[in-house]
Amino acid sequence: MSFKLKKIILVQFCFSILFISHSAFADNVKPSAALNVPTSSFAAGSGAGASAPGDASVMDANPAILPALKKQYSVFGGTSWQNYFDLLEAGVFDSTTTPVAMVIRGRQTIPNETSRDRSFKAAFGYQIPAIPNLSVGLSGEYQQLGLTDSWQWQNSNYRMGAGLFYQINTSWQQPFFLGLSTNGLFDKYNASIIDVGVSTVALNQFYTLNADVLFDSKNGFQSVIGGVNILAQTFFELKGSVGYNPKNERFFWGSGIFFKGPLLHLYYTLVKTDSDDTTLRQTAGVELAFSL
Repeated sequence: MSFKLKKIILVQFCFSILFISHSAFADNVKPSAALNVPTSSFAAGSGAGASAPGDASVMDANPAILPALKKQYSVFGGTSWQNYFDLLEAGVFDSTTTPVAMVIRGRQTIPNETSRDRSFKAAFGYQIPAIPNLSVGLSGEYQQLGLTDSWQWQNSNYRMGAGLFYQINTSWQQPFFLGLSTNGLFDKYNASIIDVGVSTVALNQFYTLNADVLFDSKNGFQSVIGGVNILAQTFFELKGSVGYNPKNERFFWGSGIFFKGPLLHLYYTLVKTDSDDTTLRQTAGVELAFSL
């Protein structure tokens, strides 16, 4: 075998080793936990709310709820922290331009003890004219994992979600709302979650009560959660929830205060997550809403 041929084989071998090493390394780059944390109403609801009222964050619970939100165009931003600030997000919500209510949101983690990740998510909800009490929704998310530069990353992940939202009118003028959603479909690293929820209003709609059951696609039944939304004052809402995970014999809860002025919306949430970590997670954000 000639020296030149040996050299070519050696180069090919080195490139193969480098390619295999890079592929194995990329597969180990997984999304940081902060990239998927609930914020806003979704956080106050302890990561549930397939039929509960809220804001643009319901895209993470059930995108089919989006047409039921107040008709408006808004821009929003928020952050999350536990031991340190670990997430920034910004997005737009539009339910006025077309019959389809839409949210587009971008997120990026703040690197501390975790890698720097980024995600882009879009969700759409549509109320079916032929069945005016029924809405359908769909969401899709693209994640860039292990960013090494502004537009360079080591791995990618894709997630999808879908949902149904249905209103049942009653003779005593207290409607019931049913929700069914699945989120995290096609996620390579985390199980998808199925949320079955029911809610109703009380006392002239000053109170909204909801209950949800969550199922994990890998482990089956996960938890049950109950929540309440209270219209405290003209521009204030209080939200709270309590959940129980029977497999881990663990209680968790969420809470939040929301200011909703004519233009400016603010929120703050305090959450005990469904995990062994007892450190409370906090989120806060702002929204500029232009109602029609």
